[in-house]
Amino acid sequence: MVAGLAQITIGSHIPGWSGHKRNPVALGLLTIVLGATGLAAAQPLRASAAVRSEMLVAIGVWLAAVGVLCSTTVGRLWVIPGMLLLGAASVTFAMCGWNKVRSVVAAHWLRGLLGVLGVFELLMAVSAAPARNIVAGLVAGSALIAAAVLSRPTRRMVVPVFVVATTPFALSTWWTIVTPLITVVALAIGFAITAQTTHSIDAGLVVASRSGSEKHVAPRGYRRAQRR
Repeated sequence: MVAGLAQITIGSHIPGWSGHKRNPVALGLLTIVLGATGLAAAQPLRASAAVRSEMLVAIGVWLAAVGVLCSTTVGRLWVIPGMLLLGAASVTFAMCGWNKVRSVVAAHWLRGLLGVLGVFELLMAVSAAPARNIVAGLVAGSALIAAAVLSRPTRRMVVPVFVVATTPFALSTWWTIVTPLITVVALAIGFAITAQTTHSIDAGLVVASRSGSEKHVAPRGYRRAQRR
């Protein structure tokens, strides 16, 4: 966050350190916001014993993402904060266990891909003048990231979030081809995530119903003994 403030105030005077950015104010603000989200994401680590492994992996991934992404917004000013965040991400993964990290990533890689698309939207929004394009890009990126961390998204939620939130930015920057493509890919990923969620819920209900029926069926020997 301090690096973002430095980018805003003196970034244009130290281009060698700030990365020769044409829009240091917007990039500095984005750095502050990303740094604040990283700080907020790390708060549950104070009670790590009560945090689920999936949440630990999500926190570690976001800390690593902020550590890498902000190096593109403030240049060398992010060397020390970036190293600290990457170190914190490694510690978080170690707390969860690397085998568990691999299993969680394998199970939720679609969500991770959706979050990456949201981060791309945020980065593109910074340089997408005029102001209405910047606002549309920030809304689109934030919506994709929020959808990626929802526990059980539904199909009714996919259309408003992915179409209404991302379409304005895609239409206003259609000539780039990238933003319309991100909208289409994100919509496909959203439906794939909802399909996975629905399948897992249905499978859980089937298992629960089977186990419940088995509990109410007594063994034959037990029924014979009761009759006697």
